[in-house]
Amino acid sequence: MNGVTKITSEPDVMMITLTNAQPASSLAEVLTAFAQNGIVVDMICQSAPRAATIDFSFTTSASYFDAAMQTIAAFRADAAPLISSGYSKLNLFGEEMVTSCGVAARALRALREADIEVSLITTSDLDISLLVRAESEDIALHTLREVFAVS
Repeated sequence: MNGVTKITSEPDVMMITLTNAQPASSLAEVLTAFAQNGIVVDMICQSAPRAATIDFSFTTSASYFDAAMQTIAAFRADAAPLISSGYSKLNLFGEEMVTSCGVAARALRALREADIEVSLITTSDLDISLLVRAESEDIALHTLREVFAVS
């Protein structure tokens, strides 16, 4: 039992990060604006509060770039978000993850040993999503499939 039964990838992903945001409303407002503009977001990650602010990141398909830029411009004039593209999202799935220990640790260790940087990670009971540079996607997939014996 290794916890992972399926590994997939999604290419052409961009990450948007907003820093020094107000925790009470910013994340909800941003996600609402993106939803209202028909932009699908994924991998939402929020930092722990620092004084009165938070940082948060999320991913979306690079195909939404123009719409994302217009959406951001409408609500965030005081500070420019960090927007970067050229990523791929790797998804490790397994129903056994609920009762398996160390799945994320094994994945992260294997990627580190392959010199692959993970830019963002999100998890749930059944999956782990890892954001890596697009040029590392093939090596990362091969590495993870080997570690978890998944074809």
